[in-house]
Amino acid sequence: MVLIRACLVEDIPLNGMRTVSILDRAILIANIEGKFYAMDGTCSHQFANLSFGQRDKYIIECPRHGARYDIRTGKVVQNLGPEHRVNDLRAYRVEIVDGCLHIDM
Repeated sequence: MVLIRACLVEDIPLNGMRTVSILDRAILIANIEGKFYAMDGTCSHQFANLSFGQRDKYIIECPRHGARYDIRTGKVVQNLGPEHRVNDLRAYRVEIVDGCLHIDM
């Protein structure tokens, strides 16, 4: 794996989240109580931008249909039922280097 600079630490406020583009991938980064987490930033169901969804602690809810993911693992914690299959997303390790967030891709 390789660390790729995503943004400045200050770009994601405490308990905030945003999507950045890395290697043509949308990556969601969240600052939860001062610890940073990252996962794929697009819902696997209908490709909604997850940064527009709601967050409840570590759970990110898709703004389109309500699928829910754990940002620590990328795993689906609430699916939409058998007719609307939602797949797990990839989670990424985040490191802080010289005031910047780096994602281990």
